[in-house]
Amino acid sequence: MINGVIARKLEILDTVLTELRTLGTLDAQQLAADWRTQRAVERDLQILVEIVIDICQRLIALAGQAPAATGGAAVERCIQLGALSRHQNYHKMVQFRNFMVHRYEHVDSALLINIINHHLTDFELFRDDILSYVQHH
Repeated sequence: MINGVIARKLEILDTVLTELRTLGTLDAQQLAADWRTQRAVERDLQILVEIVIDICQRLIALAGQAPAATGGAAVERCIQLGALSRHQNYHKMVQFRNFMVHRYEHVDSALLINIINHHLTDFELFRDDILSYVQHH
């Protein structure tokens, strides 16, 4: 049975992915020209990565382990637990989140567009890895 916190966070993940997909295919010029949409995209992507980290920390706690010190360490521990596949983009998600948080004053539109147009499926892969793991443990 899936943990209630994990289930709720996965629901939010799906909702945010749906929100981002309603934007359709964007280009960097469109995004740079519309600061409201850019800020919404930035926030939604940050939320998605925060969900990834939160779920990883929850799984670590459910395994009876101390919390990971960083988001990257949480992802790595979940890989070691067998909850996540060794997908390189999980670590890139956390790096992106760190970049967003610490370099918030300017986020390149092209970077956001690349993620929206080519990497939202990485979050679906995360969801599927987590669901598979919790259904078997």
